[in-house]
Amino acid sequence: MRYLERYDVLAVAARVLRRGSGDVVRGTDLDAVDQVLADVRRTGGLAEAAGVLLAGLVRARPFDGANRVVAVAVVLQFVSLNRADLQLEPVADVDELLDRIAAGDAGQTEAAAFVRGRLEHHPVAAEDLQADLRLELLLSEEALTFDIQDEWWRGIQMYEQFNEQARQVIVLAQEEARNLDHVYVGTEHLLLGVLALRTSVASRVLSDLGITAPAVRDLVVEIIGRGKSGAGTGAIPFTPRAKSTFEFAWGEARARGAEQVGPEHLLLGVLHDGDGVGGQILTKLAEDVDEVRRKLEQRMSWRRRSESVVADAVQEMIGGSTEEWTAYGRRHHLIAELTAVLDENERLHEQVARLRDLLRRHGIDPDTP
Repeated sequence: MRYLERYDVLAVAARVLRRGSGDVVRGTDLDAVDQVLADVRRTGGLAEAAGVLLAGLVRARPFDGANRVVAVAVVLQFVSLNRADLQLEPVADVDELLDRIAAGDAGQTEAAAFVRGRLEHHPVAAEDLQADLRLELLLSEEALTFDIQDEWWRGIQMYEQFNEQARQVIVLAQEEARNLDHVYVGTEHLLLGVLALRTSVASRVLSDLGITAPAVRDLVVEIIGRGKSGAGTGAIPFTPRAKSTFEFAWGEARARGAEQVGPEHLLLGVLHDGDGVGGQILTKLAEDVDEVRRKLEQRMSWRRRSESVVADAVQEMIGGSTEEWTAYGRRHHLIAELTAVLDENERLHEQVARLRDLLRRHGIDPDTP
C-alpha cells in the first residue's frame, strides 16, 4: 500500500482551501497531521487505513477552515493513490458520518466500515505492473542513452533537453517501433510512448478521453502495416516529422516557462502536426481533437498552479535564504518529493470540485469548518 506524506496533505489543503501556501502552512497543525499519518501507517488494509485517516483528520481538525472538506479530499487522494475510488453519494450519509466523528459518537472502526462499503478497486493489468516496475527501476542510464550521432536542435543533444518522463516516453516509443518491426520512430510511436507512460499528465488526458494504446496500435498497423521481422534491431532513427515534433515541443515548453520538455509538450507536438500519422490517429480516435488540446492545456494549467503552491510551501517551511548549500539542497530535495506527489494527484482538482458541488446540492456549505 502506498502512503501519504505531510507534503501530500499540504498540497491537498492548499488546493481545497484556495489559499496561499504560506497561509496554509501557518494555519495547519503539522504535528497533528504527522500523528494521523503515523497512525495510518500502523494500519493494514486500504479501507482500515482510509478510516483511520478520515477519523483522525476530522477529530484533530488540523486545518484552518473547511477542515472536513480537506479531510475528505485527503482520503480521496489516498484511495486514488492505491488504485481505487471512493463513492461519495448520497453525500448526506457522508455528512452524517462526519458529524458523528466530530461529536465523538463514531471513530476509526465506523469510518473504516463506511469506506469499505463505498470503495471501488481498479483491476491491475499486466501492463500496469510492467509500468510500475519500469518506474521503480528508473530505466537505467543505458536504456536512456540515445544515438549520439543523431543530433538536432542547432547541435544540442536531445537527451539534455528532456525531463525524466519525456526520456521514458522516447524509450517506450523506441520499444513500440521495435515491436512493430519498424526501422524508424515516427509521431505514431511517440503517441504510443506517451500512452505507455501512464503516470504522465498527457497519458491521463488521453485515457480520460477514451484513447487507448491498443486502439492506437491497431490503427498504426492499419495505416502503415508491420515491418519485416527483425528489421527494428539496433539504433532506430527519428523521422523528420518526429524531429519537428520535438522542436515544436521544445518551443511549447519554453513558452510556458518550463526548463525541459515533458510528455505533455510532446503530445502538443503530435497534435500540432495533423498530417503526421500520430495526428491522423488522434483525429480518428478523438471525437474532437480540439477537446484533447483543451483538456491537456487545462491539466497543464492545474499542474503549474500546483507547482507554484508547492514551491511557495517549501519556501515557507525552510526559509528564504538560498545562500547556504544545505538550505539549497534541502529545498531541492523537498521540491523533488512534492513534484512526485503532484504526478499522483492530477485528478484531485476534479474530485474536489465534484465534492463541493455535491455538498451544495444537498444544502451543505463546503466551507463550514
